[in-house]
Amino acid sequence: MPESRRESPYQRQINQLYAYLHAHPTLATAGPASLVSTLASFPFDSIKSRLQVKEYPSAWACARAVMREEGVRGLFRGASIPLITITFVRTSSFSIYTGTKAWLDAHWGKNTKGELWRTALYGGLGGMTSGTVISCGSAPFELVKVQRQLEFLIASQRQKAAGQSNAVFKPQSGFRAALDIYRTHGGLRGFYLGFPLHLSRDTLGSALYFGIYDTLRAVANQLEARKQTMGLPGPVVSFLIGSSAGMLSWLLVYPVDLLKTQIQRDALAGAPRTSASLVFKKLVAVPEHGTTSRFAIGGVPLSHIARLYRGLGISAVRSFISHGITWMMIETISKHLKEVQQTKSFAAVLLDYLEYQ
Repeated sequence: MPESRRESPYQRQINQLYAYLHAHPTLATAGPASLVSTLASFPFDSIKSRLQVKEYPSAWACARAVMREEGVRGLFRGASIPLITITFVRTSSFSIYTGTKAWLDAHWGKNTKGELWRTALYGGLGGMTSGTVISCGSAPFELVKVQRQLEFLIASQRQKAAGQSNAVFKPQSGFRAALDIYRTHGGLRGFYLGFPLHLSRDTLGSALYFGIYDTLRAVANQLEARKQTMGLPGPVVSFLIGSSAGMLSWLLVYPVDLLKTQIQRDALAGAPRTSASLVFKKLVAVPEHGTTSRFAIGGVPLSHIARLYRGLGISAVRSFISHGITWMMIETISKHLKEVQQTKSFAAVLLDYLEYQ
């Protein structure tokens, strides 16, 4: 492209848009990445929620039951809520995380020596702050998502309690589900059913997630500097780091999420309110005349403790896909923005591409 080409108003607008995105990298990266990853992983999240509240022989059996009873659309029931809110929630989450780390750099000292313990600490504190703040705003949307994902099971539970086993199931929209929660569960307070567990899960989970990610990314950067990445492309490395951070952190907080989902399911179905401790005891309870087991923790057989991880397999697949795609897109877009800034204007790059075509 000739260097003498003057910048047109259209080119100027493109460059202004690019300058804005470069000044707000979280908006340019986390938003699109979260949208794509959420859409790709939502069916797995939907199956996970069902496995947490109802016994199925396997995840595949659960998926077949959903498709038989609700159709393929049942796997995407409730997807509109996270797809609408995910850009704002994830963008805000990443902004708080990066802002907290910048504050720590300014007040506690920058990690100039590349110490892994400091990397993990700053990432964990950034994630903890982000998870705590974001959970206050995301809890209502997640409750509506759970209501939509489980509405067939919730409706069946309500009908059984009312002796209406032959009633026809009618799916709700996201707005109708939110309105039903508002009217049935005490107004705005109803949107925070199970909130203590939601807060605990997000605070601990985000601290582990970002702490693990930052640590793995620092290790990967050191390996790349030594050319010890086995020739893996950058996007593949980003995918593996993100998916590893997602699965490891989720493994540790999964029992909290399972308790939250069960409490929310029972509350939405109109069952008597119960505490997390009672649900926990019920899940791991040993029958009075049950068989003894050599493999136990605190007198509780490992098979009973495994109940706290019901649906973990499909959830691990969801985390692998969701977080892998998220970080692959974030790092790829960030790298592209930096490269364009160092070479020439975005408008010039776009026009070069159009001329080449």
